[in-house]
Amino acid sequence: MNVLFRIVRGGRRAREIAASRLEGGPPCATCGFRGRPLHRNVLWPELIAAWELTPQWARWMDEREGSRCAWCGTTLRSAGLAAAIVRVVNDAAGTRAPHLAALFRDRRARALDIAEINSAGNLHRYLARCPGLRHSEFGSSTLPSEDLMDLSYADASFDLVITSDTLEHVPDIDRALAEIRRVLKPGAAHVFTVPVVADRPSRQRARLDADGRVVHLLPPSHHGTAQTDQNDFLVFHELGSDFEDRCTSAGFDLTVL
Repeated sequence: MNVLFRIVRGGRRAREIAASRLEGGPPCATCGFRGRPLHRNVLWPELIAAWELTPQWARWMDEREGSRCAWCGTTLRSAGLAAAIVRVVNDAAGTRAPHLAALFRDRRARALDIAEINSAGNLHRYLARCPGLRHSEFGSSTLPSEDLMDLSYADASFDLVITSDTLEHVPDIDRALAEIRRVLKPGAAHVFTVPVVADRPSRQRARLDADGRVVHLLPPSHHGTAQTDQNDFLVFHELGSDFEDRCTSAGFDLTVL
């Protein structure tokens, strides 16, 4: 039965890839596959209610997280992150890679020092091809654990720092941005994604007290899945229209892609 099940799944995936390729589309910034993205809604009613999302914002978030490349499975959000990484590395290293899967074939790109602070999902397997990658997972017992508010790295250590929908889970975003800027080499970049509801100001959902205990200012909200209740997925901040100013106040020249 297990063998039959795998054959059926494999056949379905092959049909999805073929149909996607037939309909066509722009190349995936992660793997280069040209095809129509696959889609399924990923938000759940409780999260939509907690964030007070309008139907328009809920549809946009579902597209951001639920549309994915038929070949490599990268979401629309992660593909945007991949495109930004390729752009930054090509500029920094003088390479001309068309997508992330091709980026570290060039020794000039492999010579860079990169910090991936918490896994960037499907992108990690391609980033791991860079010998200078420092990958960490907050709270991990098997990998290095880095706290964005107190990074262990020396000043000016990296050509690139990558975070993927991480900052909203950090109690003090301004302190995290300052730490990221500290560990970047002069002229280097922090490439990241965050969920932003741009037609309203940011609001804080939780904070830490003087003893490091979580104080909820609004009902707890967790990202991940409807069943997620891990503290590392707790949302401390819903980011809004003022977030760009926070980045520039931290000393960054911000480009929104």
